[in-house]
Amino acid sequence: MTGVAPSEARLGRTLRPARREMPSGRDSTRVRSDFRDSRPDFQQRTAYERGAGRGPTSASSRDGRMAELNGTDRVPRFSGVADDEAVGPAASELLVGAEEDWYTRRTVADKDRSRRGRVYDVEAEEPFQPSSTVSSPARRSRPFQRQRTVELDPDMVDELLDETNPRRKKNKGKQAKAAPRAQARPEIRLPEFISVEKLAQGLKVRLQDFLDKLEEEGFEGARYDHILDAGTSAMFAEIYGFEPIMSTVDESRDLVARPPAEDVSLLPPRPPIVTIMGHVDHGKTTILDYFRRSSVVASEHGGITQHIGAFSVVMPGSERNITFLDTPGHAAFLDMRRRGANVTDIVVLVVAADDSVKAQTIEAIKHALEAKVQVIVAINKVDKEDANIDRVKQDLSRHDIIVEDFGGEYQAIPVSGKTGQGMAELEEAILTLADVADFRAETDGQAEGWIIESKVGSSGRVATVLVRRGTLRPGDFIVAGTTWARVRTLRNDSGKLISEAPPGTPVQIDGWRGGDPMAGDEVLQAESEQRAKEAVGVRQEREENARAIEDMTAINTVRTEEAEARAKVLDWEKEQGYTSMRASRRPKDNEGWVEKEHSGPRQVHFVIKADVAGSTEALVAAVSAIGNNEIVANVIHSGTGALTESDIKLLAATGEVGYAISFHQPVDASIRRLAEAARLQILDHNIIYKVTDDVKEKMGAELPPIVTQRVLGEAEVGEIFDISIKKGTLKIAGCRVTNGTIRRSEKVRVLRNGEVVYTGTLTSFKNIKKDVTEMRKGSECGMGFENWEDFQVGDQIQSFEEIREKRTLY
Repeated sequence: MTGVAPSEARLGRTLRPARREMPSGRDSTRVRSDFRDSRPDFQQRTAYERGAGRGPTSASSRDGRMAELNGTDRVPRFSGVADDEAVGPAASELLVGAEEDWYTRRTVADKDRSRRGRVYDVEAEEPFQPSSTVSSPARRSRPFQRQRTVELDPDMVDELLDETNPRRKKNKGKQAKAAPRAQARPEIRLPEFISVEKLAQGLKVRLQDFLDKLEEEGFEGARYDHILDAGTSAMFAEIYGFEPIMSTVDESRDLVARPPAEDVSLLPPRPPIVTIMGHVDHGKTTILDYFRRSSVVASEHGGITQHIGAFSVVMPGSERNITFLDTPGHAAFLDMRRRGANVTDIVVLVVAADDSVKAQTIEAIKHALEAKVQVIVAINKVDKEDANIDRVKQDLSRHDIIVEDFGGEYQAIPVSGKTGQGMAELEEAILTLADVADFRAETDGQAEGWIIESKVGSSGRVATVLVRRGTLRPGDFIVAGTTWARVRTLRNDSGKLISEAPPGTPVQIDGWRGGDPMAGDEVLQAESEQRAKEAVGVRQEREENARAIEDMTAINTVRTEEAEARAKVLDWEKEQGYTSMRASRRPKDNEGWVEKEHSGPRQVHFVIKADVAGSTEALVAAVSAIGNNEIVANVIHSGTGALTESDIKLLAATGEVGYAISFHQPVDASIRRLAEAARLQILDHNIIYKVTDDVKEKMGAELPPIVTQRVLGEAEVGEIFDISIKKGTLKIAGCRVTNGTIRRSEKVRVLRNGEVVYTGTLTSFKNIKKDVTEMRKGSECGMGFENWEDFQVGDQIQSFEEIREKRTLY
């Protein structure tokens, strides 16, 4: 019998005898050879467990030690075989070393390299027959006993295997780290726009299956070249088990206005911003001139204001500042006037007493009410004889401007900008309304404002900025729309340099970069030049995406219309019976067109350059979709910016037909000359559908024409003659013309049993012995064919002409 190794007992690894009925009915115990290994240290421990021990220990001595521990003279001889009755309870617990339910019966897989893949099942139904065992003398003397199996703790098994095989422990750590990654969904990076075909490729789905899925999700009529936006493509990526990563604009890099102050009453006061609005020639500029005490009416073109002006004046009566905005009265400047209403505090609505309410007056009322600003009505030109103030008030009431005289809330001040009548009352009404509203703003912090007007002057791009919050100073960096500037100088409305612009002050700023700022753009101060450029980049990317959405919509619409038109044409041809004719019309080898077997469709190469990335992607998708089974468009390069010398050289290097497309970009004269020298054409357009139409026309011209044969005359071979000539004999077919007219200059073909056996020209065409040029129906003639004499009696001869039809692409 064998004891338990002390080292193994300390580790808590124990062996438990287990009963199992054998077919023989005899009782025996078996220790599974689960831990046999080629390494000596492992063999030593395994041998110890099997009874070999660490030295010559007799069975009787081991029995004595076990009896002392168990208090009985009957102990199990745990050497692989033992009597069932010899197992005492205390000895069993000693061997187990823990409670009976602490272990589970299970399959143990030996992961050791020398025994990789060998599975030992302690719960096998059939008796286990080890390949090799270490038997004790008791085993040899008592061969027929009931076998026993050993239950092992799985954790102890893993510990023992890890100790003996460090590589196994390392692999287990790798597997544990890889498990979360295996469970995570694969990522797919999606652009703002992608075609159905490319998305199917990215999702590793058959194109037809993906089109079926689109139909199932409600995208009826979707084609392989249909363009999907980011949201739609992300939805389908999730359906197919991918984690979409959107290439979206990082809005956090943009500049935004700071939130309003919590308690405005604690802020310093600012001048009110007053906008003069009204119909053309109702006297808006005349009223402003009176306040400004400078004559600008004479300098205006035709006496009509041509841009939004802003200036600050000190009122003569109160010595308080008021900032005025002068919006044009023309309907063409409707958008500029709307912006003026949105940045103002008070609107002075100028209505001529002799003309009353007009179309632009109604528009001005609408904008003022939508902007929710205070309105004061100035009834101008009251000094005229035909002035009718009551009529003006009645007309205003029809458009929701009910004056105080009619029980409303709006003040109506009769004035004359020419004589000054009522101007003091108008000034007082403006200041009273400003005091009631109590306009205040911060003078510190980030400067904010609006672009009032923009123009190109002698010093470059100049914009009038109305400061709304904060204080603007020279050296500050500001952003407006997709442009930015470093404030070099600040000039007031009189053109004088000033050191700073607090809230409510209009100033002129030059040095704008990246384009012209647009009237109505919000002005925001940036911390640095880098921050200003970063914000402008985000806004430009946002504009590109917006333009790309419009382009994608236009492309999808055009493709749908083309598909419908193509389907109608095919249906009509089918009704007319043109299907077989179309199939029989094979392009001929002509005009440089050479058909090669298995060479695929011919390619026309394109280089595409556009102003923005969205337009580039749209054009690449649109141009790539043009073609058929004979010719296709191949975009070899695309990008943003103007065409360059390298673009032309790349296109010329193909050695084949190619075109350079420039979209919304000027083409340098040197690039045009280089393209002409390379015999390449530049397609310059600003509208996408014009690009696609031009590409279709160019590619259609590259296709060989459709050649049809029209029969002009028919004849039948009646006899065959041999004619002697200098070099021998010549066979002549004696024929009768049965239909039409046969001419010698035309091509002929010979049909036998309905099949063409010869196509060529006539070398001899005679009537009796006379050469003729044509023979009509009912006449007889002799024909000799070029390099062919294999005609027979009864063959049909047809003369025909070829008609070439220009090909077009749908």
